[in-house]
Amino acid sequence: MTPRDLLSLAVDSCLDAAKLLHDVRVDVESKGAFDQVSSADVELESFLRGVLTAGAPGSAVVGEELGSATASVTWYVDPIDGTRNFVRGIPLSCISVAAAVDGVLVAGCVLDPFRDELFTAAAGVPFTVRSSGLTITPGVSPRPLVLTDIPLPGSPYTGEMDLLGALLEIADVRRVYSTALSLAWVAAGRADAAANIGVFPWDVAAGAVLVREAGGEFRQIGANAFAAGRGEIVPWLAGRMEGILS
Repeated sequence: MTPRDLLSLAVDSCLDAAKLLHDVRVDVESKGAFDQVSSADVELESFLRGVLTAGAPGSAVVGEELGSATASVTWYVDPIDGTRNFVRGIPLSCISVAAAVDGVLVAGCVLDPFRDELFTAAAGVPFTVRSSGLTITPGVSPRPLVLTDIPLPGSPYTGEMDLLGALLEIADVRRVYSTALSLAWVAAGRADAAANIGVFPWDVAAGAVLVREAGGEFRQIGANAFAAGRGEIVPWLAGRMEGILS
């Protein structure tokens, strides 16, 4: 399957999964000291796994809730990125699916079911946004707009508050608590950069494709952090975060 084929399958799976959200029951359980998981997370991931592996026989899935495996074609699935927002009824979460071929990310899809916005891109397929709601052409800000959730509750790293304080002096900062959605917004030009510590592959895979195909850069930092976007703010963020993680 080509990257375009994989993207088409990812889009169809996300759109069908979003329909399930209108009828799914949302029961919530704790997952660690600060995280939560809902029945919707599990049901949507199970659905996405079935559709994706059926559409690409022999493929495997790396998912947040139901385990991970790899193959020549590997899917990275986050059924509800931003669960803590979702379970409180805050419309800042999304469905995120990415495809990798032989370890290289080639297609990404992020669907915001609340705004009916679909962000897509693949190798050889330009980044696009499809939205049925009000959209504003992104303007220019006097300072870079950065999306970050640093520091997360319970973070084991020191120096994150210093980073946030320094960032507030040079940038306009928003806290979204959905990494995939933040990266999609960066790709769309609504923010100049996004950065987080404490992320997993399924959080960033689709967004990394979107940002890169939209002309930005995605920098993986260590095993669980990233800085992405456009302009000088990206290396600034990366340098500060590397110091925190070292």
